[in-house]
Order: sequence, then structure tokens, then C-alpha cells
Amino acid sequence: METLGVWLRQLREARDETLRDVEAATRIRVRFLRMLEEGEFDALPGGEVQVRGFLRIYARHLDLSPREVLARYDEEMRHVEPAPAVAPVVESPPAQPVPAAPPARPVARPTPPRPGRPASSPMPQWLSLETLIITCIVLIILLVIVIAAMVIVGRGRGGEEAATTVAPVTASAGAVTLSMEAATPPPATPTFPVDPQGYVMLTLDSMEHVWVRVTVDGMTAFEGMLDAGQSETWSGKEEVIVETGNGAGLQVTVNGQSQGTMCGRAETCARGWGPEGEIAVP
Repeated sequence: METLGVWLRQLREARDETLRDVEAATRIRVRFLRMLEEGEFDALPGGEVQVRGFLRIYARHLDLSPREVLARYDEEMRHVEPAPAVAPVVESPPAQPVPAAPPARPVARPTPPRPGRPASSPMPQWLSLETLIITCIVLIILLVIVIAAMVIVGRGRGGEEAATTVAPVTASAGAVTLSMEAATPPPATPTFPVDPQGYVMLTLDSMEHVWVRVTVDGMTAFEGMLDAGQSETWSGKEEVIVETGNGAGLQVTVNGQSQGTMCGRAETCARGWGPEGEIAVP
């Protein structure tokens, strides 16, 4: 059976696509795609996490199952063979034994009642199962009505206390004047800190060894690996776009406000920010 890289290359050529076509569709560099097809997995940056992320993206582009591609990768790199399918065991039903003749039943004699204990009497006709069910339903309805009334009364008292607190009574020259100050809501805090000069400033804090590409105003400002604990900052006038192969390894801060991690672990994703907030990245 051909290797994983040869298999991927044959499927790409069957689709009449070049490595440049795949790069434009997956955003994976041509040299990384060539390493995948030549089986040079150890030479890829980012280690095991980066290789698996690239293989998932390439598999989806070729309409393959990422799970199947990763299984072939494990089999080829680690010599892990897939578990063989186990056929279900069909058990035959046990043979039905021939019923034996029932033994003769002894004649039961009535047991005389014990002294001092009255004989059991049947349940009265009015205490039937239907009567018990109806009684329980009626009690539940009454309980719900009482709880609802208590809630309504409690809300009414709370509204009266609030009105009494908001409307203080002031006395002047023997006359009582009621004055109520209109509650002014606090100004809404913007969800995104806007830079006074209209710039967007983005900081990446790398928590792991991860590959990153940063595009500022349409130009590639950085492409390479960030070490764990490394922090870098870029500033743009229109937009700053970040692409990575392991979103959980990058902490993003824009205009001084944390935006969390890029995406999930071992996921390749791209996000961008402009002066007014996060923007859609094609």
C-alpha cells in the first residue's frame, strides 16, 4: 500500500490541482504541503500538534475523512495498526425444557386469627385509587395557587418600598412636597476599546511553541514560530489578521482588552480586528 504522502498527492493530481491551488484554498504554504506529500512530517514546524492540524485541513479539502487520514498517519509513523472489527457473537436461544407435571397442591386450611388482633377488613369503597389521585391533584393545584399569591404579594410590597425610597418627602413652610429624582442609567461601556487615533494594536502572548502568520493592512508582517512565553505586538490602520495552526496556544489582546485564545487546541483558524472591533476573515 502506498504511503500517506503519496496517497494525498495522487488524490490532489486526480482533482487536477496544483500545490498553489491547494495553498489558496487551505492557507497552508506550498513548502508545508510538499513536506506532507513527501512524508517529511518530522521536518514540519510546530511538532505533532501542527502536523495533525495540517492533515485535518488537507483531508477536508480532498473530501476525505480526517479520522481516516490521522489513522493512516499513526499507522505509518508509530506502526499502530487499526483494531480489527470483531464479529458479533450470536447466541442460540436455550432449549426450552419440557414442563413437568405440576405437583398436587395441598389443601390450605384457614388460619385462625390471632388473639387481640382484629381481622383485616377490605379497603373502603370511597378510598379507591381514583379518589387518591384526584385528591393529590387538587392539593398540588392549591399549593401552586398559594405560592403564586405569595409571590405577587411580595412583588407588590417590594414595589411600594422602592417607590417610598425613590420619592423622599421634603417639608418646606408647613407644606409637604413629594419629589422623585429620575433614575439616570450609567453610560454604556463600549464592548471594544476604540483607539483615539483610529489604530488597532494587537498583542500575541504565546503559551506554547506555535506557528503564526500576521497580516497588517494587507501586508505580511510576520510569519514563523513563536516560542512559549514570547510576546509580540503589531499596529495597523485598517486591520490586523492572525492565522495559526494551534489556536489554544495564543492569547490575543487588542487595544488593551483581552480577546481570549484564538480557537481550540490543534485547530487552524484565522481572526482579524479593525479599529471598530473584530472583523470577518474570509
